[in-house]
Amino acid sequence: MRKIFFSLFFLIIFSKTVNSQTLIEVPCEIKDCNPEWGPTITKLYKADGDKKKPAIMWYSGGASTFTDPEHSPISKLIKKFDIIMVASPIPVISDFSTQGLSPNAYDERAVYRMKQVTDHYIKLLNKPIWLGGISSGGVRMIAVLSGKDKQSEKYAGLIFASTYVSRLWKGTPEYNIPVYEIKYEMNLPILVLQHERDMKPTQQPKLQKWFRDDLAKKNINKTELILTTEGDPMVTTHDGGHHWFFFNKDEVARVVEKFIMENTK
Repeated sequence: MRKIFFSLFFLIIFSKTVNSQTLIEVPCEIKDCNPEWGPTITKLYKADGDKKKPAIMWYSGGASTFTDPEHSPISKLIKKFDIIMVASPIPVISDFSTQGLSPNAYDERAVYRMKQVTDHYIKLLNKPIWLGGISSGGVRMIAVLSGKDKQSEKYAGLIFASTYVSRLWKGTPEYNIPVYEIKYEMNLPILVLQHERDMKPTQQPKLQKWFRDDLAKKNINKTELILTTEGDPMVTTHDGGHHWFFFNKDEVARVVEKFIMENTK
């Protein structure tokens, strides 16, 4: 019986630990998450310090299919918090010439997997989890929160960093992130984070203010926009640079840690 129990356990969750990083593959065996995509890939980076601190679940940007935190603005928080990197099972690719962000970000099967992963880590860690993401990762967050099933109640807070909130239409940004698809009232602290000199057309600070205001209409708790200022004094308008907080990761770590701890019960 004991042997059967452990066999079943590893059928449910496969994990491999390497240098304090634990690769955890969450399987999909039903049509709701499309088994053809294989398991959902996640990686857990355990904290060294206070075990009572909440965890941070993070969606990367770009294609959003990787679990490497080194190119993430929260990389400086590794070992301070439990960090859970969650890969999208399909690439999230932008096409600003047609519809803005690819519908892959809102694919129902991909969204189902993100909900599976959250449920798994709630049980595994037994602590509050903040959900965050950068760039296209922020769009994946809106997809997870959308609908009527009150997914926000599973999280202790939200962190949106440099979120894609518009498409380029004939050279002009057109705000189009569907916050209106969240069909319920949220009640949790939300941080919208942007560099004040990131002028990439589809994420620039003016658009992030609109995004913050949209989220605030759905949220009865704190909804705050913080524009970071440190690093390279030049304006950037492209991937990398200020869009990825390449020059001020220490500042981002301070801002995020402060916001989380001030809003942790």
